[in-house]
Amino acid sequence: MEKNSTKINKAISWFFLLYFVILFIERAQSLFRAVSEHGFFPTAFDTFANITVALSLCAAIILLIFKSGLFFKSLFQKVVPNYSILTIISGVILVSGMIHTECTIPAIQFASYGMLIIAMILRTAQLATKAKSRFAQWYSLCYLTVFSMAIPVVYHSHIELAVLFHIVETVVMLLLVLSFTVMLRKLFTGKGENLLLWAPFVVMAAGDAVVLWMRWAEEINYFVLIFACLSEVMFIVGKLILRNKKYLKG
Repeated sequence: MEKNSTKINKAISWFFLLYFVILFIERAQSLFRAVSEHGFFPTAFDTFANITVALSLCAAIILLIFKSGLFFKSLFQKVVPNYSILTIISGVILVSGMIHTECTIPAIQFASYGMLIIAMILRTAQLATKAKSRFAQWYSLCYLTVFSMAIPVVYHSHIELAVLFHIVETVVMLLLVLSFTVMLRKLFTGKGENLLLWAPFVVMAAGDAVVLWMRWAEEINYFVLIFACLSEVMFIVGKLILRNKKYLKG
């Protein structure tokens, strides 16, 4: 059992590493190509996007170098990484992925998110064996995954109130990335049996509604619309199901 747990810990660390590396490379290439073609300050939005992506990547690298010694050891040794720090770094670098820049390659971004989701699945499988309710643990994982897809990417808009829209969508994105990070940390630190938290849900439901409404006439973001609706359904259904005590046992 202990041997299997060690293997799972190593696998989780490697999938975290793949998430960091793949997303960093995709974001860095996009930033480099965009700046090479148009400079760092072509428009107000691009300036904001470039600076935000650069800060997110730099902050993630600094945290990995100076706060994640155990993480690098856990790739090869029988060491459990500091999941609290790892999840925080995951949220920090995720900000860069939530800003649309020129030369973005969505397929590579989704590949990186896939690595993080696999790490989430492995950690859930590891913790579910000792959880009070395996159903609640797995349901929380599914909800968190769907919730993460409902985080809106900050796009350049040309509507009449574009500046206001960019501010609103950035605030919503940051609040939802923060919410996701908090829930991700709970999952990895063994406190993720019930991630149906009211504050993140309300922020997601209200924030996504405002972002979608403001840009509705220009373009409907069906991806966010679909996953926001799925998140809301999963939250309501989950709250009702978990009221039944039989689902909170084993």
